[in-house]
Amino acid sequence: MPRILISLAFALSLAACDSGHPGAVPQAEYEGDLGEAVVRHLIKNLPDPAPGVPKSYCIVKGKSLDATSPDFARRFADLKLRFLSGGALVVAPPDDAVVDPETRLAVFVLQIASIKPSGPESWTVEVGWQYKRFFEKLRYDVAIKDGKPAVLNSTRVEGNWQPAVAPASPTKP
Repeated sequence: MPRILISLAFALSLAACDSGHPGAVPQAEYEGDLGEAVVRHLIKNLPDPAPGVPKSYCIVKGKSLDATSPDFARRFADLKLRFLSGGALVVAPPDDAVVDPETRLAVFVLQIASIKPSGPESWTVEVGWQYKRFFEKLRYDVAIKDGKPAVLNSTRVEGNWQPAVAPASPTKP
């Protein structure tokens, strides 16, 4: 039952193209080097909606928000972050936030929504993230660079995260 609630909560904000489209990379292949490069880029560029609060992370894939394998999460061990399986998450009242069942703190949900080839060694990847009520969907242009997949360009598709604007510096007379 928790997986159904979690899926419904995420589907509203992170719904994206399904990998069942012709020419798309099969979802089973999202957990390779390409998926790792994309998730690393996503993590590196995440905002911090709650500075100072410990974060947990969950990686899901496809429109159906399927959990990734523990082996895929282990690829990120060097980041020293707490990764959870999608099946372990719970939805907590009063705002129906997705939380870590152990810490009861909100979880960053990272989604690899779809991967489509755009050339022999390039792809268009739809990704998203959600933290409490904040979310963003992004489109990455990825290509092989120095023998490894690298995100070359990132485009914001939609979202409700608005980074804080730094106050303008006073001008000197």
